[in-house]
Amino acid sequence: MHKILATLIVLFLFIQVSAQEQKMVDKIIGVVGDNIILMSDIESQLQQAKSQGEKINDEIKCAIFDQALLEKFFLAQAQLDSVYVGEDDVEAELDKRIRYYISNSFGSQEKLEEFYGKSIEDLKADFRKDVKNQMLAEKMQGKIYGNIKTTPADVKQFFDAIPKDSLPYFNAEIELSQIVIFPKASQEAKDYALMKIKKIKQDIINGTDFGAKAQLVSEDPGSKKEGGDLGFITRGQMVSEFEAAAFRLDEGQVSDVVETKYGYHLIQCLEKKGERIHVRHILITAPITSFDEITAKTYLDSIRTLIVSDQYTFTSAVKEFSEDEQSKSNSGSLINPQTGNSYFEMNQIDGSLLFTISDLKNGQLSQTSTFTTEEGKKAFRMIMIKSETEAHQASLKDDYSKIAAATKQAKQQEALVKWIKDRKGDTYIMIDDSFQSCDNVQKWLK
Repeated sequence: MHKILATLIVLFLFIQVSAQEQKMVDKIIGVVGDNIILMSDIESQLQQAKSQGEKINDEIKCAIFDQALLEKFFLAQAQLDSVYVGEDDVEAELDKRIRYYISNSFGSQEKLEEFYGKSIEDLKADFRKDVKNQMLAEKMQGKIYGNIKTTPADVKQFFDAIPKDSLPYFNAEIELSQIVIFPKASQEAKDYALMKIKKIKQDIINGTDFGAKAQLVSEDPGSKKEGGDLGFITRGQMVSEFEAAAFRLDEGQVSDVVETKYGYHLIQCLEKKGERIHVRHILITAPITSFDEITAKTYLDSIRTLIVSDQYTFTSAVKEFSEDEQSKSNSGSLINPQTGNSYFEMNQIDGSLLFTISDLKNGQLSQTSTFTTEEGKKAFRMIMIKSETEAHQASLKDDYSKIAAATKQAKQQEALVKWIKDRKGDTYIMIDDSFQSCDNVQKWLK
């Protein structure tokens, strides 16, 4: 429930309202300070939950309303405490969300604009106030939760307080670790790609339009159709080589060739606004051949031999050899996207990975197998089962990390309830009669 609501809060600004909802006569169902909550706000999020397969009932409806009250209360308190969010930060967040939706839902800027019947700038103008309010609320929340920590003694006390007949029951789970190697282009292929992008740079110097050239030749699928346009970026969003070159550019200037892990880039700065720059780029990659793939597989096989012969531990091999930055930073551990932790139930593992580990036991290594990354790149990996647990009732020994997370969440909830109690007397709160029977709304009424 908590993760579903968190997802809804992030995404609801970009949900298309159905024709039925547009015709609905709206109603104010809550007021917190100067901020109102409309019935349509709740209905649109209920529709989103329904579209994600969630069964709609009064519990979910109450939870969404409680979350809306909390956001409005955070916003009211942020205004009282003079919490500040800069316009540049708001613009960067809008750009990030637009890029996310283009990349993951629509494929191109044109399709996004066609879907909503508005230009990108009009969409950003529509959502600017709501996004700023959300950022203010999140910043206020961070002030409440920022100093909350848990100790082993806290975790044990939390666990011991749970009645034995109420301990949660966990399904069978597995933890997986990986070493990943990417095929690398030959020097000849890299030389060809470099020659190609230098020729493109010369064409642009000779008068060819940068955006038109990007549409023709760029190999970045996320920006090619937009003429290479990446929108406004801030420091920390791009890989370091790209960012360093981009922020040195003056408006209208085109960079020299920039090499990153993705390939060779030409970057053009279109506009500068404080610490944000509007850029577009052309990407040329060196082609990967079947021989390059065989070389990568052979290299990973040799790493496996080093581990099996005890010349390396799996963890030390991850640190030295693995090329997947995300899992490498977690000692090779794969993260379950549904839960945000390293534990998977068997039905949460995709088919190809499940096949790879089907005959493995705890601590064993798989053979080298191929897979495709989220960015669409082919890679090779070797999997190790880090741990396995049978279906069981929670125990402090076997489930410490989960219990620690629950302990921290409980401490955050306790701090939040106290903060609301201490602060709500300073803020006008109105709750419609139709929601006053919700259990989780009672803290706003007392």
